[in-house]
Amino acid sequence: MSLRPARNYRALQRPYTRKEYIKSIPYSKITKFDHGNVHGKFEYEVRMVAEASFQVRSNALEAARMTVLSQVRKAIPSDEAYFFKVVHYPHHILRKHAMAGVHKAERLQKGMRLAFGKPDARAAQIRRGDVIMFMRVNEQHLETAKYCMKLAKLKIPYMTRIDVVRLDGTEDEEGA
Repeated sequence: MSLRPARNYRALQRPYTRKEYIKSIPYSKITKFDHGNVHGKFEYEVRMVAEASFQVRSNALEAARMTVLSQVRKAIPSDEAYFFKVVHYPHHILRKHAMAGVHKAERLQKGMRLAFGKPDARAAQIRRGDVIMFMRVNEQHLETAKYCMKLAKLKIPYMTRIDVVRLDGTEDEEGA
């Protein structure tokens, strides 16, 4: 069965994370959160920042991560020249009522109006102003990092922006 549209899960819900009460917990699609040179000294940080509070599925975070890594590995041959991190972990477990997505769903009984649903996927709950993912690079790879984050932004809901921050503490550009 295909995935439901992201608009069904975008609004923040009460966190459903008590894993001791859930029988079949879906796995997170994200396999690795840190890439590149973790201990390197870099000049710039390109961040994807949330402009509103929303939920994002682990599928979307994984797609954004894979997009960034595929573009970075084409443009920057060495893993020592960048550091990329996905900040949020998808803790929230999404539930799906199976009857609501099938043929003749308009004929559901009133007893099924607030059905609890079965665990379907995981999502990260992101608040306004949170950094979703970031990449640290030196000045010669800054344009590549901006381009990679711009492509990753297409995989996440529209309520994000890209910030470029100089790591000595001063803000360089905003909304690039």
